[in-house]
Amino acid sequence: MLGPLDLLVLGSYLVLILGIGLWAGRRQTGTESYFLANRTLPFWAAGLSIVATETSALTFIGAPVQSLRGDWTYLQLAFGSALARVLVAVILIGVYYRHRVTTVYDFLYDRFGPISRSLATALFFTGRLLGSGVRLYGASIALVIVAGIDFPLAIALISAVAVAYTLAGGLRAVVFTDVVQGALLMVGGVAALIALLAANEQPLAALADAGKLRVIDLSLDPRVAYTLAAGLIGSTLLTLSTHGTDQDMIQRALGCRDARESRRSMILSGLLSLPIAALFLAIGSLLWLVLGGDAGAANLAERIAAEHSLASTAKAYDFLFPVYVLSTLPAGLKGLIVAAIFATAMSSLDSAISALSTTAVTNVWRPIVGPNRDDAAALRMARWFAVLFGIALIAVALVVWATEGAGGEREGFGILMLGLKVLSWIFPPLLGMFLVGVLTDRGSDPGNALAVAAGLGTVLALEFWPQLAGAPSPLAWTWYPVIGCGLCSAVAVLFPGRRPILDSAPGAGGH
Repeated sequence: MLGPLDLLVLGSYLVLILGIGLWAGRRQTGTESYFLANRTLPFWAAGLSIVATETSALTFIGAPVQSLRGDWTYLQLAFGSALARVLVAVILIGVYYRHRVTTVYDFLYDRFGPISRSLATALFFTGRLLGSGVRLYGASIALVIVAGIDFPLAIALISAVAVAYTLAGGLRAVVFTDVVQGALLMVGGVAALIALLAANEQPLAALADAGKLRVIDLSLDPRVAYTLAAGLIGSTLLTLSTHGTDQDMIQRALGCRDARESRRSMILSGLLSLPIAALFLAIGSLLWLVLGGDAGAANLAERIAAEHSLASTAKAYDFLFPVYVLSTLPAGLKGLIVAAIFATAMSSLDSAISALSTTAVTNVWRPIVGPNRDDAAALRMARWFAVLFGIALIAVALVVWATEGAGGEREGFGILMLGLKVLSWIFPPLLGMFLVGVLTDRGSDPGNALAVAAGLGTVLALEFWPQLAGAPSPLAWTWYPVIGCGLCSAVAVLFPGRRPILDSAPGAGGH
């Protein structure tokens, strides 16, 4: 367990993060400040915030499981993810700045009308609650192990801390705490890697001999998730949808002063994504060696499953890295890595809560309830929505805790796979609607509703119908973005368009 030095390191981190939240809160002047930090964020801070948000506890805990139980083929998804950020910068960011949006769903209102904006808002709420609920469950694993408490209490405590400093400082608090947390993530990951290298007594060549270092899979089997084709096509579309149409990811880029700075922030996040993925895959490979290969990892997983009353041994693999840290590493370093795990959790949850409350006020409360209410009322509502969404995330995380599966060789392993899969259901059909709006002059409000129904309905049928029928799935989840985005775009473009309400906005930067 954690000693006095570890607790000092962890406590110092928590005090620093809460202090940054309070500092950022002093500069709030209204909703423009709370939602978009008055569009004054430097590109490097926004870029690091994107990285910290996407590198959640799922990555810190779940990415090592991919290489420990399998190999490095997960890295192929990172190739497509990096490429997608360039596409977001080139295709979407300039459009958002011309329309001077607060949320990206405002663009759909300008381009198509209220139905499209409302539909996109509902999809965002659903997708972000699902995705961040899985992240919250992943973060709670560390707290359960560290503090010896039950999952429901761990989930509630982490959510409460994230809500607290999001309430205090809005987007500025989110971004600048993410900068600190992103740095801690990298330091903690490198420290863990060095500690594992020092503890390892096996030749590194054993990894290659066991086939654990394979990166490229040229298979064209659509049932296999981690292939080069799935990475360059499916992962590119998935990241294009999450980083271009998910308010959680794009919000901090919209907080930059102009489109040029925003593009730089997105590209910076892409440059950092590949080495971070490689870092945590390397941790998993070394952990496999240190634990004694498949047999040693399986023995530890069995003990963890028994100790924490888990439904299966396979589910316990997500616990391996935190358990190793707490049981093996020296004082101080142990506290640093635990703090890094919590940092990844906080950086993901604060941004989700901020984006959800921003969207709720901008696209739901203001159009329906408060079109004539003042800015102070909108700011109060944003804080109430932050609390509400914090509670909703707790509910989703509790469901994940009770039902989460362990994955497998074909689809990927554990919570990291689950966190990515739920995003692949929701956001690619949403991307299809955006692409039609940006790249063509076609599409309509009613047509978009039909298009999203076609894309989303087909993806959900592919995911759940085989399970209900007791048959194997015909398609890996990494191909869902191709189906969801492709079908939605194909149907939406069939409908004639109308002239956008706004083609450009005075004072939009970067053009």
